[in-house]
Amino acid sequence: MPYLVNGQIVPEQLIREEGNRIARDPQWQTILDPVERARHIRAAAEQCAQDRILIEQAAARDPRPIDAAALEQAIQTQKSQWGCRSGFDNNQIRQLTERNLRVQRVRQEMIGGAVKPTAEEVEAFFNAHRDKFPRPEMFHASHIVKYVNHEQSEEQAEADIAAALAELERGVPFAEVADHRSDCKDKGGDLGQFPAGYMVEEFEEAIRGLEPGQRTGIFTTPFGFHIAQLHSKTAAGQASFEETRVGIERVLTFGREHEAYLRTIAELRCRADIRWVPTAEAASA
Repeated sequence: MPYLVNGQIVPEQLIREEGNRIARDPQWQTILDPVERARHIRAAAEQCAQDRILIEQAAARDPRPIDAAALEQAIQTQKSQWGCRSGFDNNQIRQLTERNLRVQRVRQEMIGGAVKPTAEEVEAFFNAHRDKFPRPEMFHASHIVKYVNHEQSEEQAEADIAAALAELERGVPFAEVADHRSDCKDKGGDLGQFPAGYMVEEFEEAIRGLEPGQRTGIFTTPFGFHIAQLHSKTAAGQASFEETRVGIERVLTFGREHEAYLRTIAELRCRADIRWVPTAEAASA
């Protein structure tokens, strides 16, 4: 049997969409019985779908107009994303875009009252949970790669990587060789910083024994042939406050915004007429 929210039916498709979204949360895996898990997800999805309709209704009741320039910009963005042509109903896309902007405004205002965490609160959280902020071993490296695939045979890739190594041994800078020899030319082959375990095992093994400034010879991975140069490496340890400050602030802010959202939703639900009705009655609503 379906739900009515202030006389508006909650579509089954909306409940399924919400169910698919929230089911991705790992927390549900703590419910080992799949039947019980599905029951809990369904109940949560029904409530989330009701909440979405409550927010849409609040947005529709809001008499304030949407800024015309913002609306036109959003319409053009939608058309660009959807590949809209002259055959598309412009009135329909305008109505849909305005409705979405109204919903976005309501959602933003729902969390607008959340108090931002202070610098002292952020630091206090770090001090209370220092053990939760390990820093993995980090590497910064560049590479020259010749892929082995349907476009390039193993023999050709091996010959090209050998030519790249010969240039390096003649003193040509690594980034310069990468720019004209590598199949991955971006930024002179610079891979940026990455944690241990991020690259394939063969790549990490090749660079692990290097000192900053050193490079490997030719080695292989499942992707093809490589030469790598290590720029820096940082041992695993405890992350500093500065390394974690922005992330902690983001998490605390999100938590407070979510609390504000839940309070506003609770107020909307208290004033709403939410009913579980027989299918026949819902069909006539």
